[in-house]
Amino acid sequence: MDSVRERVVTLASLRRPRTQSEAAESLPEAQSPEAQLKQAHYDQIMARLQQATDEVQSDVMITVQDREVSLAQSKIAEQATATRAMGSGGQEVQFGTGLSGGDWLRWMWSLTDHIDRKDAFPIARPTTAEADVLTGDFTVAMAGDWGTGLYGAPKVASAIRKMAGSRKFDVLMHLGDVYYSGTKAEVKDRFLDLWPTDAAKVSRALNGNHEMYSGGFGYFQLILPALNQPSSYFALQNEHWVLVGLDTAYVDHDMDTTQVAWVNLILQKAGVPDKKRKAVFFSHQQPFSRLDEQGPKLQKALAHLLEEKLVRAWYWGHEHQCVIYDEYEPWKMYGRCLGHGGIPEPRKDEVKNAPADPKHPGGAGCTWRRLTAKENVPESIAVDGPNMDMKKPSDQQKFVPHGFMTLEFKGDQLIEHVFASDQTEIFTNTLV
Repeated sequence: MDSVRERVVTLASLRRPRTQSEAAESLPEAQSPEAQLKQAHYDQIMARLQQATDEVQSDVMITVQDREVSLAQSKIAEQATATRAMGSGGQEVQFGTGLSGGDWLRWMWSLTDHIDRKDAFPIARPTTAEADVLTGDFTVAMAGDWGTGLYGAPKVASAIRKMAGSRKFDVLMHLGDVYYSGTKAEVKDRFLDLWPTDAAKVSRALNGNHEMYSGGFGYFQLILPALNQPSSYFALQNEHWVLVGLDTAYVDHDMDTTQVAWVNLILQKAGVPDKKRKAVFFSHQQPFSRLDEQGPKLQKALAHLLEEKLVRAWYWGHEHQCVIYDEYEPWKMYGRCLGHGGIPEPRKDEVKNAPADPKHPGGAGCTWRRLTAKENVPESIAVDGPNMDMKKPSDQQKFVPHGFMTLEFKGDQLIEHVFASDQTEIFTNTLV
């Protein structure tokens, strides 16, 4: 195979070949304290992937929020020479001479040495506190956790291109995460080769935790130059709105004081405290969540802006769900999770068993289900239904549907549209 796009690294891909394993374990060097530590490290990686596999019970692409597991999957996907076709689509990576070279022990040592390295490319910061200018009304298309090259991701790209046929979007945005760990090979094959850059006048990509698992080299050295994007956080504005893209991944699920200071200046210059413009934030990771962990570090970093009610809406990915939140009264802010762009995510019983929302019927087989509020999180609706981008009927019933979102900024109104991957509109709403 010429690229990593179709390569899926499963638990079976990481299992040591029995004959090589037995031979390697009998070697004297395998009994050294260093070798035992490396073996324990590898076994722990296997245990984490086993947990994820147990939850999914399928042969689709599986990821966990773990740097070392993701790096191991990337390394194997890029080095493997042996694969087999999967019934769910893609090619399952298998052990062969291209991976182990007939020497399991030293291959395992090489892998653990690789994932132990923690080099990171320097963050690319804006050189001024000036927002790029958008003129008049404008449109935005966006998808999150789209960088798989599989399942719904190519269909989302195709749908966005079709929608841009008569008029390009003004802004096209990826909310972050190229799998497994955003290496340069994965960035090229799973993101840049498929991302519909030609569908928009400006394309922007947010930094995700999976990009940073490999040190951000693929993101900073390939994605940003390809999109003519000078920095990992940015701002765009017209006379009514200022859009701020945040980097919440370079400092994991957080922002350093330099970035927060820049955001403060952007909002001040845009006149947001004086109600001249309304602010909309975009990030990879979430400030709060109904179905996952909260974002306390982000809340703390931006508390002064949130408590002063200066952010009208916030769009994020990270969670592989589509969740539309009611207004969060303490901040007067609307939150939207759009992490369902391309990674398989098992349907949660909590969502499947929730009542259907009568105000939003859905479509394309999707149902919006009403979720109750919890502490510091408002009520919400979440997409449920079969994922028709999966090949196997059993997988279709197992995973959350894929999709994307568009925004129309018309005067002081923000009109939201959520689409299934086949371009069926399943939600619309207007914010002012």
